Amino acid sequence: MTRPEQTDIDNIVEQLAQSKKYREAGICEQTIRDIVITELERQRNPKEAIQAARKKLHEVVALYLGDPDYAAATRQLEAAFATGNPETIKATCAEILRIHDSTNERMMLVDTFYAQIFEITGRPKVLLDIACGLNPLTIPWMNLPPDASFYAYEIHQQRVDFLNRFLALQGIGGRALDQDILVDYPAEAGDVAMLLKEIHRMEKRRRGIVLPLLDALKVRWIVLSSPTRSRTGRHGVKEVYREQVHEILVDRPWTITEIEFENELVYCVDKSPDHA
Repeated sequence: MTRPEQTDIDNIVEQLAQSKKYREAGICEQTIRDIVITELERQRNPKEAIQAARKKLHEVVALYLGDPDYAAATRQLEAAFATGNPETIKATCAEILRIHDSTNERMMLVDTFYAQIFEITGRPKVLLDIACGLNPLTIPWMNLPPDASFYAYEIHQQRVDFLNRFLALQGIGGRALDQDILVDYPAEAGDVAMLLKEIHRMEKRRRGIVLPLLDALKVRWIVLSSPTRSRTGRHGVKEVYREQVHEILVDRPWTITEIEFENELVYCVDKSPDHA
């Protein structure tokens, strides 16, 4: 199929963006537009292309993984930080994190998760959390330096607003950005970039889409991870996803150090000039 007319693209993007599900979540228009253009170029039939775009958008947006009531969650955080008690803050963050499937799974690891990662990468002064979900709420467990900055990238405007309020309460530099990092790569430079349990979903969006992002990240270390079991817990996926990660990185002379947790396999990738 030839490249679709701009007016056709605009109309379809507007139609999808205004659907109740994506309007309420405030899904980034960059994401919707990129998926629509890709599917219109792939499919011969425009109706089939729109149907395929809807299906792919559902997978990319992943609203099915769970989101809190952001207004209520904000009030919870404000009340917790008002106490000034670190344990109260952690307990409140943990309660919110357990609502989202991906971060819920990480809560059983969180006490040692970052300590083991930063033992390899060093404690980052500037940390980038790519396609972050609710993961920034694990900052109380990270033991970052007092002058650290944290940048979080998401495609849900509601989530971005919530995370910016959290970062302000946490008193850490940086911010959350409403940005599709597969379309518009992060401009911020840092020490470590995290991309946790997202590679397999990104590659479903478009095969080969992850490596250019990894190349573009202005960091020494990239921390990737993949699940060891399927969402239902019925199937082991560790080797499949490990193979996927190594296939993506096969042509890069970067050093990979693996850390295996019970339900998450982490890859600390060193992009430093010594290995480039």
